[in-house]
Amino acid sequence: MLEQKKKFIEGSSLLTFSFLEEHNIFCGFTSRAGGYSKKPYDFLNLAYHVGDKWNIVRKNRQLILKNILNLRSEYIYSAQQVHGNNIIFIGKDTGHKDGAIPEEADCLMTHLTDTPIMVMGADCNLILIADIGKRAVCAVHAGWKGTLNKILEDSLTVFCNRFDSKKKEVYVFLGPSIRGCCYNINSVLAGKFIKRFGEGKYLIDRKKGPFLDLAELNMIQLKSFGIPENNIYDSGICTGCDRQYYSYRRESHTGRQAAIAMIL
Repeated sequence: MLEQKKKFIEGSSLLTFSFLEEHNIFCGFTSRAGGYSKKPYDFLNLAYHVGDKWNIVRKNRQLILKNILNLRSEYIYSAQQVHGNNIIFIGKDTGHKDGAIPEEADCLMTHLTDTPIMVMGADCNLILIADIGKRAVCAVHAGWKGTLNKILEDSLTVFCNRFDSKKKEVYVFLGPSIRGCCYNINSVLAGKFIKRFGEGKYLIDRKKGPFLDLAELNMIQLKSFGIPENNIYDSGICTGCDRQYYSYRRESHTGRQAAIAMIL
């Protein structure tokens, strides 16, 4: 299992991976600590679409870039997430407004330097992929719909084909998300997952009904795809339990944390 480290600057907490530094690649997961947003988005909300003030969100993104990551880029790129399977490649001509791309997508990838990409969530799986050989990165947003439709597997297929990746050089990082301890679902939704994936430990039966572990399902997809187990990192953090992270299920009206990747 890969080693993680937490970085604390100006009250903000960032989960990062030190071994990537020797490859000049950054992958990290933010928490809600630090930042300028007021309740109910307190404090480091990075999403423009949740009702927070645009200038405050931009200020939070600039804080991440300059004060926490010490990056030269002016923007962090993100798209309109819709729980789908659309994938966007970020190139030099990709249109945006302050980093916000006016397209629907739940996966971004790039090989450009100084071009940070980001997906956001408040319970959903946020997953980062890094190819240390071809120097390319990918960010995936996988809620229950995306996981059911195997967006991670689709993203890996496109990523590896586009950059001619060797699986032994591909690393995958699963960030904080709601886990099987907190994610209670109904029997109809449970049936859809059983039909797609079969029975498995990703589904836990309790008195309140079935509980779903999306991280476990995405781990299954990673192993099925052939990513070496030693190249996979799971934070193991549940956003439903840990109040350092935003949780839509716990709070409903709230901000979004992020998974950010970049070639340095």
